[in-house]
Amino acid sequence: MKRLIQQINRQLALLGMPGVAGIGLLLFCLAFYFSGIRPLEINIAQHQQLLAEQLPARSESKADWRKLRATLPDMSEADRQIEKIHTLAARHQVKLKEGEYRDETLKGAQLVARHLNFSVKGDYFQVRQFLSAMLTQIPTLSLDAVQFQRSASGGALETRISLSLYVAG
Repeated sequence: MKRLIQQINRQLALLGMPGVAGIGLLLFCLAFYFSGIRPLEINIAQHQQLLAEQLPARSESKADWRKLRATLPDMSEADRQIEKIHTLAARHQVKLKEGEYRDETLKGAQLVARHLNFSVKGDYFQVRQFLSAMLTQIPTLSLDAVQFQRSASGGALETRISLSLYVAG
């Protein structure tokens, strides 16, 4: 044992301080790998295996997409839905001053989102009732944003609403 220690000391003396520091750094890196990195690699492998087992469930989600598309109106129905929005606006005594329409095809889902932006004039209660009626009576409509603005002079309430109407594409 004494001889082994003497031989190690001679080898370390031959390496010098830079060599000893290099060996120390190597030992530190090995300890860090096996105590920190290796357990994380094992954890990642386990999560990848769980994800691979869940992939067959994704095919069920395609069936869900098909069911959803079957419940959505056709593109030809979108214009009637927009007419319904205008009818609801008149019923709730709000004025749709200007409107912008933009279609976006959602790839992979075979859906079309028709984005609607309106400038609405009416008091807060009327606008709120109008929004509630729209979302209740047109189930494929989503409210993306509402912005209320009242002029400094206390004039009428200006409201900007952004909606998305989803139809089968």
